[in-house]
Amino acid sequence: MAVVFGTLGYRPKSLIPTLRSTEGVDKLVFYYGADKADPEAGKKVLEARKTVVDYCAKMGIAVDPVELSDPFDFKGIASRIRKDLRRHKAEGKEIAVFNIAGGTRPTSSAALLVCILEGVPTVYIHDVTYDEIRLPLLKMEYDKVLSKEEKEILRFLSKDGGAGMTEVELAAGLGKHKATMNHHVKNLVRKGAVRLDRHPTDQRKKLVRVEDSTELLLGDDL
Repeated sequence: MAVVFGTLGYRPKSLIPTLRSTEGVDKLVFYYGADKADPEAGKKVLEARKTVVDYCAKMGIAVDPVELSDPFDFKGIASRIRKDLRRHKAEGKEIAVFNIAGGTRPTSSAALLVCILEGVPTVYIHDVTYDEIRLPLLKMEYDKVLSKEEKEILRFLSKDGGAGMTEVELAAGLGKHKATMNHHVKNLVRKGAVRLDRHPTDQRKKLVRVEDSTELLLGDDL
């Protein structure tokens, strides 16, 4: 079962060519949404959605239109797309390609980032000629730059809901020496995985918090 993913804006012509060019496609998952403050834009997006859904019905392709509650929420969109891609992979489905030709800039940018992280082939449809342009396949495995101990610390920190912990609390919680914990935290800060914030009640202490970008890049790998 080959699945095509995509983002949709005002122009269904930016998505449909990929359905025509992909062999064996029997499902389309696409993401769409418009600024709630712009009713005219919302109308155009819904018209484009209908055109794509009707085309899929005509071609016998299953379709799953996913409406984004906030098409400008980069982190939320990336997390949703990554979750959906991984779910389809876990179900044994082949992800044929991801079309990133439409939608808001945060939506298409989030989709491209996830494709890089997951190693999914991506295409773009030319704005004028509507030719399909295949983008270079990129894949980055950010978890490979982290040691086993650093991953353990990040997992432990991620359970606190963003409240943060001091190095002493981390050391006690993970059963490590304070000097060892200080070494790991410094490395995590250097790698951009955590940040140090002021303690709300004790200016002598710092709270270690997981960066939003780390949660986005590693997701379920934390």
